[in-house]
Amino acid sequence: MSRTLKALKEITLDRAEVELTDEFIESGQPFKDIGVDSLDSIEILVTLEDELDIELDNQRLDEIKNVKDLVEYLAEYD
Repeated sequence: MSRTLKALKEITLDRAEVELTDEFIESGQPFKDIGVDSLDSIEILVTLEDELDIELDNQRLDEIKNVKDLVEYLAEYD
């Protein structure tokens, strides 16, 4: 498992109390289907940036519609 995916799973569980399964990630369903609202999303992304010492591109983030898209984007930082 990549370090960014591992961090995303841990942070999502910690911040939104939601467990990201590999099945959900691959399904391409939107974040709201697992109970992650826009505030949770922002908190998760800010925490990811801090913990991984990266700066995510806001324009790219605006294009992300589901967890699978986010995981694919984060893979660029591995």
